[in-house]
Amino acid sequence: MDINNFVKTEAKSLPIFLLLDTSGSMSGEKIASLNSAVLDMINDFKNERLTEVSLLVSIITFGGVANLHTELSPIKNFVFNPLSAGGMTPLGSALKICQTIIDDKEKVSSKGYKPVVILVSDGMPNDEWRTPLDNFINGKRSSKCERWALGIGADADFNMLELFLNDKEKRVFAANEVLEIAKFFKIVTMSTIARSKSINPNVSLDFNVLEEKFKEDKPSFKF
Repeated sequence: MDINNFVKTEAKSLPIFLLLDTSGSMSGEKIASLNSAVLDMINDFKNERLTEVSLLVSIITFGGVANLHTELSPIKNFVFNPLSAGGMTPLGSALKICQTIIDDKEKVSSKGYKPVVILVSDGMPNDEWRTPLDNFINGKRSSKCERWALGIGADADFNMLELFLNDKEKRVFAANEVLEIAKFFKIVTMSTIARSKSINPNVSLDFNVLEEKFKEDKPSFKF
């Protein structure tokens, strides 16, 4: 048998977008906890030995201005630069940046798996966000994303976060204490890794099941 007849199967991409509130109200313990949780997620992804799925990560921040903090990059090459907090909360602009990347077929291949989009905020958006949000949840490509939402503290706009989810089967995760930020990111990490190892990585996992698994596996998070 000629070994040259075998063709190596290229891993399909699974893009992950972090839309992170870095406004002034996130200063102090909140931004420190968010930095720690994101770094843990990145390290957990790097520690997985995935052969059929290639995880890609991008970070988009909205604090003062919306900013593509980190280009969509393969997890093995990803370098996390810590976030700092300041300014207002231009969510609408952040959603536009994210949708532009998702709509770019050179960056997000149509042959890959549906992207994961994680929105984290502790307050009210202060730009024109309703139209960008409507465009995002109804866009031809962005509407197919798996969406997660975390509201930090009592001042988070949970109505906006529920609109972002646009899914009766999912709920907005509430972090009333900064330690719960880490819990949210661990659950999303568990979901994404489990998806990447499943027969069909396009199928989302039940949030309640993931929470139970979080309780059982803490702190090992084995799969």
